[in-house]
Amino acid sequence: MLVAIVLVAEVLVVAWFAIFSLMLLSMYLDSRQMPVPKLDVAGRTLIGSAKLAFVTGIIALGALTVLEIPVFG
Repeated sequence: MLVAIVLVAEVLVVAWFAIFSLMLLSMYLDSRQMPVPKLDVAGRTLIGSAKLAFVTGIIALGALTVLEIPVFG
């Protein structure tokens, strides 16, 4: 019974991800005709901070992955 519940949950996750991806694609296609807004200082700071956080996270993930390898640890 538990195996069936897990399989149903996995199918629902795949369906949710597919629907979510289609929604993002639809939003992207709709936004291609819209003008690009000019960001103020707060908007530029927010975008810059998000980019820095993403790069920092990727570097940390790579470093921790290398440290988990027995040869390097």
